[in-house]
Amino acid sequence: MKRSSCLALLVGGLSLTTATAALAAPPTGTEKEPVRQVAQASPVAQQADGSGAPPSTAPAPADGPNASPQPAVSVGTSTSSTPAADKPAESAPAPEKAPAPRPFAGSALFVQNNMSTGTVFRGQTQDYNPTVESSFWFLPRYALNDSFQLRGRMIMSYEWTNSDSTTYRNEPMLSDTTLQLFYRKLPKLPFGIIPGVSLNAGLPTSKLSRARTMVFTPGATAQFVKPLPPVLGSDGGMILASVIYSHPLYSSRNPEVVDPRPSGSFTCVGGNGCSDLLSGTMNPSDILSYAFLVVMEWGHFAPALYYLGGSQWTYSPREVPNPVDGTPVGRPAGAEPPTSVRQTHYFSAWVDYNINTWLTAEVGYIHTTNAITGGGQRANPFYNPYGDSRVYLGASFQLDNLVKALQGGGEGEAGVVRAKNNKQPMWTF
Repeated sequence: MKRSSCLALLVGGLSLTTATAALAAPPTGTEKEPVRQVAQASPVAQQADGSGAPPSTAPAPADGPNASPQPAVSVGTSTSSTPAADKPAESAPAPEKAPAPRPFAGSALFVQNNMSTGTVFRGQTQDYNPTVESSFWFLPRYALNDSFQLRGRMIMSYEWTNSDSTTYRNEPMLSDTTLQLFYRKLPKLPFGIIPGVSLNAGLPTSKLSRARTMVFTPGATAQFVKPLPPVLGSDGGMILASVIYSHPLYSSRNPEVVDPRPSGSFTCVGGNGCSDLLSGTMNPSDILSYAFLVVMEWGHFAPALYYLGGSQWTYSPREVPNPVDGTPVGRPAGAEPPTSVRQTHYFSAWVDYNINTWLTAEVGYIHTTNAITGGGQRANPFYNPYGDSRVYLGASFQLDNLVKALQGGGEGEAGVVRAKNNKQPMWTF
């Protein structure tokens, strides 16, 4: 009896010990249906803190005397000390802003080598007069702020031949220097036209303007730009029109002769080779120029047409010398001659090839002529055998984009606006 009771007590103690151990051990499963562990944090909860780490796959500590005890049941807990659901998700990083344009963005250098068409076609005129010339256009720009921009313009030319219209063979010649303060924040006009205005100042850096005793030339420009949508498979383009008014100031209304000059050459309204110091005409008092540019772009190619017309009103002499003693004699009333107006045409057509964002190659044609020919007829603005017709090869360097390329940064703006920076000819007031 005692042996049976002791055996029963031993079996009961073993059963209780086994049950206790089963409750304390981690849950296990069978091959058919494994037991899911509720304490394992879900991937969504672990990634809610923004770390993006995958769920932990570390094995559970092995059983042994040094093994840390595991809780029998854990509901909705995480492996971290703070519940992941209580940590707000980090917002996506804000998109990086585009770098601000450099103050000198838009500055350019244009190099041109031109040749008169009569150099090749000897029968164009009765007098064979070959002319080959190179020119360098310096076109700096500097943005004071989003509204105001300073623009400069100066051209240096160099003649390789000895044409009859000049005496400056192998002598570097400078144009006048033009400075502009451009305002670029005017509201758009109807039809998407973008206006702009500027105050101008002309400085007598050319040899001819100094011979005209020019001191300073104030002026103003009104500019209108109309972007063009893609047509005929193009990438778009633009129309640019401008009106420029200038009022040169001189120390004398009569030009001086700085050196021997040929007679019968072109008058100065913006064309190349302005030289009429011995023509007997007086200095211009007011100059009005009007320009029109249209350009389209097809991939790397960008053809363009440009016209610049000029009208200048010259001073008239108020006194004539007495033929006997040379003293000034006033003109009688009603004998004042009418105001003289001189007009010229400048036309150019070219095709650009955009090699990259900072280099553009260009081939083109230029024609400059007086509005009234020597025979009293109106001249053809596109071609006149006795006008100044030239063909040229050129290259435009966009300096801001070149600096970006050298620094290894992103490339700047490309497109039709790059090589169309102030395509006016050599300017002499």
